[in-house]
Amino acid sequence: MKKQKLKNGYILSAYEEKYLKLGEKILENKYNILKEYKNTLRNYVAVIEIENKKYVLKSPRNEHRIIQRKVGTLFKDGEALTTLKNINELIKNGLDIFAKPYLAIVKRKNGFIEESFILMEYVEAFEEKNKDLAIEYTKKMHEKKIYHGDCNPANFVITGNNSLKVIDTQAKKMFFGKYRAHYDMLTMKMDSYREVKYPYKKDCWYYMALGMKKFKKNSFIKNIKSIRKRIRNHGEEE
Repeated sequence: MKKQKLKNGYILSAYEEKYLKLGEKILENKYNILKEYKNTLRNYVAVIEIENKKYVLKSPRNEHRIIQRKVGTLFKDGEALTTLKNINELIKNGLDIFAKPYLAIVKRKNGFIEESFILMEYVEAFEEKNKDLAIEYTKKMHEKKIYHGDCNPANFVITGNNSLKVIDTQAKKMFFGKYRAHYDMLTMKMDSYREVKYPYKKDCWYYMALGMKKFKKNSFIKNIKSIRKRIRNHGEEE
C-alpha cells in the first residue's frame, strides 16, 4: 500500500499512485458533485466527478462525532482505511463481488480520527433489489469468514447482465462463531425478505442473533435510542 502524508495533517492511502493524486484534488475541492445521496450528521455520500470519471465519495461522520466511536479510533485504522484494506484483499483473493475502494483519506489529532473519507468505484445501478442474488452473495461472504453488517436491499446493487455489486460494508472478519452470519441473514429475512426460506441451520448462534434482533426491535429500546440520538444531535447543532 502507498501512503502520502500532507502538510495539513491528512494521510492518503491507496494501492495505486493515481488515486493519491485524486486525494489531493478532493482535499483541494477540485471535483464536481453530481448527486448527494446522504448529507447528515451521521454520513456523507455523494457521486462526484474528477477528470470526467465518476466516483462515490463517502465520509463516515459518526466515527469522529460519537465519543465512544471516536475513542475506538485511537486503537483502530478507522472505517475508511479498514474498508480499503479488507475489500482489496478479498478482491485480490478472488471474491470480486464488491464496489472497489480506491482511496482512504484520514486526518487524526492526538491519535483520534478527526475526519475521514473513502473514494470508491461508482456502480451504475439498473435495479436495487434481487433477493436471490443478495442471499447468494451474502453466503459467499460468510464462506470467506467475513460479514456485511448492514444487509438491506439497497446495499446489493444489480449492475446489468444479472451481476451484482455489494456496497456499504467494511467486510470485517467473523470471530464469534457464526453469530454475525446469522445476524446478516436475519436482517434480510426479518427486515426485507420475510417470504424467503432461512438458508442456514438454526443452531445456538442463530438463537443468539435472533435474541439480539428482537431486543433491538423492542419498542422500549427503540425509544431510548431515539431519545439519545435527539439529545446528541441537538447538542451538536447548537
